[in-house]
Amino acid sequence: MSANNNDLQIYFFFCQQIDPDQDANRRVLEKELGPRIKFFPLPCSGRIEPLHFLRAFESGADLVYLITCPERACRYQQGNERAWKRVAFARKLIEEIGLDPERLILEVALPPLPRRIDFLIRELLDRAPQKGQSLLRRL
Repeated sequence: MSANNNDLQIYFFFCQQIDPDQDANRRVLEKELGPRIKFFPLPCSGRIEPLHFLRAFESGADLVYLITCPERACRYQQGNERAWKRVAFARKLIEEIGLDPERLILEVALPPLPRRIDFLIRELLDRAPQKGQSLLRRL
């Protein structure tokens, strides 16, 4: 994780289908990085609602990720398509309230599945945007 992002609160919503052993694998990162990262496993990324993202920012998140299954690999057929639409809608809402919509990031897990969630999160942290703290945390 880059030096400028060491103090950021980063929330990860992700489809549980990506890593069947996600519970054990994410604990590795939770122990290492502590409370500045939070994980929210979902039965399907398409189950996310824009309100979840807004609440994450309200709770202190500086960056929020939604990680979906690869295209055509969704167990529920169209879950990742719904996720794309909900992220787009949430970004509009986020912008309307004066926050940077680029702080909400949708990532598609690369095939093949399963992938270890701790490895995937490390990759995302290594290339996380240099955004600094969210306006809500600075208030």
